[in-house]
Amino acid sequence: MGNIRLVGLIGICLLALASLGAADLDTIVGQAKKNSSTIQLIELSKQNSDLSVAMGEVQETTGIEVAGDLSYRDYSYSITEKKESLVLSPSVVITLPNDGKTRITVGATSISRSLTNDNFWSADPSVGISHTISFGDSGDILSDLKLAKQKLEIDQTYRQRIYDFESSIYNKISEIVTYEMNLLNAEKDILIQTTKIENALKLKTTAVGSTTYRSMELELAKLENTRSSIQQKFAMAKTQYTQLTGLEWDGVGSIRKADLSFTFMPTGDTSVITAALELEIAKEELALRQRSTVISGNSRTVPSLTVGGSTGLSYTETTTATLNYQMNAQAAYSANNFTTGASVNLGISDTGSVTPSLTISGSWRNNPTVASDVLEIQSLQNTVAIAGIDYQEAMLDYQINANQLQSDILNHRLETGQFEQTATYRKQVLDEALQAFAKGLTTQTEVDHARLNVELTTYERTIYALEALVLENRAKALQL
Repeated sequence: MGNIRLVGLIGICLLALASLGAADLDTIVGQAKKNSSTIQLIELSKQNSDLSVAMGEVQETTGIEVAGDLSYRDYSYSITEKKESLVLSPSVVITLPNDGKTRITVGATSISRSLTNDNFWSADPSVGISHTISFGDSGDILSDLKLAKQKLEIDQTYRQRIYDFESSIYNKISEIVTYEMNLLNAEKDILIQTTKIENALKLKTTAVGSTTYRSMELELAKLENTRSSIQQKFAMAKTQYTQLTGLEWDGVGSIRKADLSFTFMPTGDTSVITAALELEIAKEELALRQRSTVISGNSRTVPSLTVGGSTGLSYTETTTATLNYQMNAQAAYSANNFTTGASVNLGISDTGSVTPSLTISGSWRNNPTVASDVLEIQSLQNTVAIAGIDYQEAMLDYQINANQLQSDILNHRLETGQFEQTATYRKQVLDEALQAFAKGLTTQTEVDHARLNVELTTYERTIYALEALVLENRAKALQL
């Protein structure tokens, strides 16, 4: 009777093992990614982050601004001649996308036309250009550092979340396979205990109701409770698997061999590199604040020199015609708490007279926020110190995690090697049991026990393969 039950148990085991070929692991993971709302959120989050980076990388293009107004008013064509006129004031400003924000202005202060029969008109078109030279970076380096850090963080977060999702599937399958294996072992233990009771009664070494019999029944009840607990946990694990992957549990087939190669990186992983960038950002923020000595309203900027020039003419036609030319050049320098500038104007009339002029200007202001400036710089210096400590801690964390991973990989390889030796031993025991059974030197029960142990080896090998894939993802994460 016991042999028949054990053979049936082995049949169940073989059926369970057959179901393991239903789908290979890569197929399961790929389908789970398609079904998972978590992966969809990860992908959408990555896309939004990439769009944010792309917006930060968009290069400025040439800016064009067109403006103008048309009015009806009395317009003075000369000291003595004032006429009702239409007056147009057009302008076009072109801003080039360079560091100095070069501005080219084309327009006219006024273009007028009288509405009377005398047809008076005038125009004063002009063209001008200005360019600003900054003495020191005004924030471009800081922006580039922040953008580089943002890119690294986006990529690291995305890949880490993908690895975590994959590892959660590996762990859940490993848990389910462990429950399957434990359930078969529990069935085997119950079968053995049941056989013991039946044999004891058959051989009359015990009697129903005796202390020995009750002890054997209590042991059987304990084994059945253990099986019930495993069954409940097994059912819960399969439900969680479905929630995680969107698939019904139907076993797992072939599992690719994990790549457990890991190379320690002296510079650390992405988390260390981002910490290093954070340190550079803190240093650049301090340097930029120290460079930004020019107060402009509520903001600060670096010293700069603005140069420019313009040329134009003024034409008026009344009872007579007059034509004048104007040329202008100017420069203004801003530094610390003062500004200075100069401009040269040259007017030339149609009669040949030349009217030059020179204007020199300047201003000075005290710094009413000198005390807060000192505190602000001290705060930025502290931020640099903190960022330096954070970088050192990030490197230390990487070293600890890398050492732990290398240790875990080594332990896994040792355990796998020992397991393979055990698997070889189990196969040898089965072969010897079969030979002994053929000679009538052992029982069918012993053969079935040996066969069951060999079959259960497949479950253990699956678990070790899944553990290796989890280690592989940990290694990938530490090499981002």
